[in-house]
Amino acid sequence: MKFKRLKLVGFKSFVDPAELRIEPGLTGIVGPNGCGKSNLLEAIRWVMGESSAKSLRGGGMEDVIFAGTATRPSRDFAEVQLHAERSPGEAQGPVGVADDGELEVVRRIERGAGSAYRVNGRDVRAKDVSLIFADAATGAHSPALVSQGRISAVIAAKPAERRAMLEEAAGISGLHVRRRDAELKLRATEANLLRLDDLIADMTARGGQLKRQARAAERYRTLTADIRVAEARLLFARWRDAAAAADAARADAERAEQQVQTIAEQQRAAAAWAAEATTAMADARAAAQQARDAASEIGHSLATLRTERAAMDRRIAEIAAQRDRLVADREREGALANDAAEAIARLGEEAKLLDARIRDAGTARPALATALAQAKGATRDAEVDLAQALAAEASEQAEARVARAAMAAAQNRLERAARDADRLTAEAEALGDDATLVTARTQAGNARAAAELAAVEAGAAIVAAEAERDRAAAERDAAQSTGATAQAALAALDGEAAALRRALASGAAEERVLGRIRAEPGYERALAAALGDDLDAGLGRGGARGWAGAAIDAGDPALPAGVERLADHVDAPAELARRLAQVAVVDADGAQPLAVGQRLVTRDGRLRRWDGFVAADQGAAAAERLIRVNRLAEIDRMLPAAREAVAGAEGAVAAASAAMQAARAGIERARGMQAQAEAAARAAQRHEDQATLAIERLAAKRGELDERIARATAERDEAAREQAAAERGVAALPDGSATAARVMALKTVSEGARERVAQLKAETATLDRAMTTDRERHAAAAAESRGWRSRAGEAARRIEEIMKRAAAMEAEAEALVEAPAALDGRIAALDADGQAAAAESARSAEAERAAESKQRETELALSAAGEALAQAREARAGAVARAESQEQRRLEAGRASGERFECPPPVLPERIGFDSASIGVSEAETAVLERLTLERERIGPVNLVAEQELQEIETQAAASAAERDELGQVINRLRGSIGSLNREGRARLLAAFEAVDGHFRRLFTTLFNGGEAYLQLIDSDDPLEAGLEIMAQPPGKKLASLTLLSGGEQALTAVALIFGLFLTNPAPICVLDEVDAPLDDANIERFCDLLDAMSRETETRYLIVTHNAVTMARMHRLFGVTMIEQGVSRLVSVDLGGAEQLLAAE
Repeated sequence: MKFKRLKLVGFKSFVDPAELRIEPGLTGIVGPNGCGKSNLLEAIRWVMGESSAKSLRGGGMEDVIFAGTATRPSRDFAEVQLHAERSPGEAQGPVGVADDGELEVVRRIERGAGSAYRVNGRDVRAKDVSLIFADAATGAHSPALVSQGRISAVIAAKPAERRAMLEEAAGISGLHVRRRDAELKLRATEANLLRLDDLIADMTARGGQLKRQARAAERYRTLTADIRVAEARLLFARWRDAAAAADAARADAERAEQQVQTIAEQQRAAAAWAAEATTAMADARAAAQQARDAASEIGHSLATLRTERAAMDRRIAEIAAQRDRLVADREREGALANDAAEAIARLGEEAKLLDARIRDAGTARPALATALAQAKGATRDAEVDLAQALAAEASEQAEARVARAAMAAAQNRLERAARDADRLTAEAEALGDDATLVTARTQAGNARAAAELAAVEAGAAIVAAEAERDRAAAERDAAQSTGATAQAALAALDGEAAALRRALASGAAEERVLGRIRAEPGYERALAAALGDDLDAGLGRGGARGWAGAAIDAGDPALPAGVERLADHVDAPAELARRLAQVAVVDADGAQPLAVGQRLVTRDGRLRRWDGFVAADQGAAAAERLIRVNRLAEIDRMLPAAREAVAGAEGAVAAASAAMQAARAGIERARGMQAQAEAAARAAQRHEDQATLAIERLAAKRGELDERIARATAERDEAAREQAAAERGVAALPDGSATAARVMALKTVSEGARERVAQLKAETATLDRAMTTDRERHAAAAAESRGWRSRAGEAARRIEEIMKRAAAMEAEAEALVEAPAALDGRIAALDADGQAAAAESARSAEAERAAESKQRETELALSAAGEALAQAREARAGAVARAESQEQRRLEAGRASGERFECPPPVLPERIGFDSASIGVSEAETAVLERLTLERERIGPVNLVAEQELQEIETQAAASAAERDELGQVINRLRGSIGSLNREGRARLLAAFEAVDGHFRRLFTTLFNGGEAYLQLIDSDDPLEAGLEIMAQPPGKKLASLTLLSGGEQALTAVALIFGLFLTNPAPICVLDEVDAPLDDANIERFCDLLDAMSRETETRYLIVTHNAVTMARMHRLFGVTMIEQGVSRLVSVDLGGAEQLLAAE
């Protein structure tokens, strides 16, 4: 992967779009403190997936968005783009690349919305971006991104934290990510397995519950069937009892009916006797009532007469009083009549006077009305004349104002048009000629064409140099591959030979036959099987057992046909010749006949003797030693050729590396030339565009001025014509003095006419008010006179009425003189009649009481008969009701039987299946039904579908068990995958440790100009858990850990470690943020030499943030970060390599 460009906008202090080109070699980034240099490094880490706001020097991730300054508002988003190029053979990661190998990674954050990633226009996850860069040996936490304080962090880091740096160098970050994913999946699967176990346990418990519920449901069904039979027996018993009770009740009703008829006859006789007594009592009561009525009537008449006598006395007294009141009333009404006559005479005189005044006013009013009408007419005529004069005056004044305003506007327009025309003419004359611009454009075009041609040539040179570099790289890779294969083969042969020698040396077999005998390859097991334990014996007769030797006898039997002699394939001492001569070797035992003393062995170690004894794997240890001896001899023959192959591969690698370095130098030179040519072409194009734009602007400006001059001239001419017309209009205006004098005269006449009208109106109003007042008083006097006349008439009528009332009273008084004596006589006669009527009434009352006593006796007898009849009827009604009730019970039992069992009660025994003779009383059957019902209720809630649910849950349990087995297999696979990742990580980490240690040793010696240092793993035997310790010995000092060195020594040692990590797995980009700050001048030179060497050895592109002038001078190009505007960073660039070439050319 090759990083090419970094674009950022709105990121921290880079509010405006900025682009940092990441070119091959060393790129320096310089600028004053606080101008935003470190923001570039943080932008690279942020776009590569950094998720910690704290590591980006922020409290929250939104702090990377430009927060605004005093002159600029804050931004709502920040975006960083990283452009890179990936080779076709490079791992593609979770997302692919474009057809041309381009990779564009974009990270954008908006306030309140979080971050979003895109790779080549596709939305991806942060994890996908991390894997892309992890597979390319870089990332947000890559050791190659050395930020400020990283050196101090390495020095202060714990061994376990340094191991994390080693893991980055080993390139196993991606393995860690995948292992974490696998562990997360494992934990999730184990959690699913636990939940599934819980579910299965719940299913088991639920199954037990359902089994109990199924048994309860079965018991419920049995009791329900028994209850059905008990209900049928109870219905039959109730029907039977109701039928019997109904028959008995009907018999009782018939007996009660006969008793009712007997008692009814007795009641009728008592009723006849009571009727006779009632008739007698009624006659006696009527006679007594007549006597009482006669006495009462006489009493009433007597009371009436006495009342009339009292009323007559009161009336005589009232007549005397009224006679006195009438005399007083007549005197009062006479005085009122006299007053009315006097008032009427006075009002008549006043009315005559008012009539005369009203006639005089009516005679004067027509003259006033005529004078008023004449005055109003004169006033209207004067006002019309005045209005006409005013209108004429206003018209003349308006025409004068309009004419003067038009003349002023025309004059202003003329002056303005003249000024505009003069100004535009001066501007047109000030425009220069475009000949200079045309010449500059032509020269810029020629320079651009030449620069483009040079760029094309440089591009062709780059292509050729890159082809050469690729060829050399391919040769180097092939040579390295061949060398690595040869080195691996040589190391394998050396290791195997050393192991074989150790194994052979540990056996101490030189004193035995086993140490002096050899077999051809493939015959080792056959020899071991043929001799067996005899190989452990010595040679000669000196020991307890040994091979003394025996000569081959001509009489020894020959081996079977078709077999090989083992002696032909074995190099053995002569003492074993006769034994080996009698041993045959075959590939497979074909049951060949053997003579006495002969043995047959197969090449895989099977033995058969002449006496039928067979054995397999006899002498396995001896066979293994013989095989090792043969293998060691073979390795000794192969070692020289392997060493020659390694040396040849190393030479080929050196030659290919030299060719590649030469090709790279050619590429750099061609790229420098191409960059210069492109810069010249861009500058020429920019000059050409500027000249063209200036020419176009000049032409456009001249055309615009011509048009504006023409418009201004036309405007000036038109304004002059308008001014002349306005002056003529002003000169033609009339003189307004005559009109003004006429207006003043007419105003005087109009005001006099209006005053005359007002005077006449006042006189007319005064006359009208006087006439109205007189008329109102005349009407009031007439009304008052009519009132007095009315009161006089009323007084005369009342006097006449008083006289009539007085005469009537006199007549009534005369009639009442003899009436009191007559009333007294009538009162005395009625009093005597009343006493006789009272005696008769007392006799009639005694007869009435005797008749009432006899009637009560007959009524008592009749009442007793009625009560007896009622009791008999009640007994009859009760019997009938009981019969109906029992019949209703029988019918109700039949209806219930029809509804419950769909048959009449007599058929229940046959339908339900019970014996009718066994039916007891209904109470006993009810007790049985209640007992069964209570027993069913004791069961409680019943799940009638428990059996179905039990079957379903058993099916689910079986499926869950199968899923549990599958989850177990998945867990085993995941654990195996984690183990494989751990094994791969350990192997790669150990290989990286060896490589880092080698680079660290070399770099330490280079930076310190001597001394030695090494790395070691501590605290654990597992490399993935161990810590990384640094042991260093600067020149002239003793070996010590990193923490015991001085500050400068610690910084150089940390730099050596960081570069060692980097060289082990070179990243596409290396960023060093003020790493050289703690170094002195001498170490700065060594540091820069090391950077130059690393830039030549790797294809990594370096970004170095520095304040040191020596480091700046060694850069190939510089980018300056400025902050001209407070809080806003900008980028400027200088190509130092190109500048050097230009200076050299000069």
